[in-house]
Amino acid sequence: MRPRTKFTPKQVQAIQLAMQQARNRSAFQRLQCLWLRTQQEWSTIQIAGIVGFSESHVRRVWSEYLRCGLKAAEGKPKGGRRHQHLTADQESALLKPFVGQAMQGRALTARDIKRSYEERVGKTVPESTVCRLLARHGWRRVQPRPKHPRRNKKAQAAFKNSRNGSAPWRLPAPRGRCG
Repeated sequence: MRPRTKFTPKQVQAIQLAMQQARNRSAFQRLQCLWLRTQQEWSTIQIAGIVGFSESHVRRVWSEYLRCGLKAAEGKPKGGRRHQHLTADQESALLKPFVGQAMQGRALTARDIKRSYEERVGKTVPESTVCRLLARHGWRRVQPRPKHPRRNKKAQAAFKNSRNGSAPWRLPAPRGRCG
């Protein structure tokens, strides 16, 4: 095993100052891993037990600090879109031609938008990608009310007109022995 890297007093002071100014719990714990190593010379197992990290995570924090300095002790931000084909601005520019059609009340299909998206990206994408894109930009699915293909409009009109003033309801016929 190689010997541990020693920290200078200036580095120790910078770690203490950063601990006092830590923005969140995760950053404080990462800095605490470094501080315990400089002050107590404890093992990885002991520090992991105190801070609440795994051994490998403690080693990773030390390694990142030795490579990159205090910036690495802040950690990486969580969340976000890591595997995007287009930025949000590029997506809204892609949807711009379709907004006019939607405002005129014309029916749009996800297939049309998908074709345009695939041309822009240069490869095929699943339909779910386009559906999520539309949801991200506040678009929603609007469909006309379904109608039966064999409906009879004359029969519907006659039914509506037959009930306009007369009493359409009758008492049911008696059943059984009581009637």
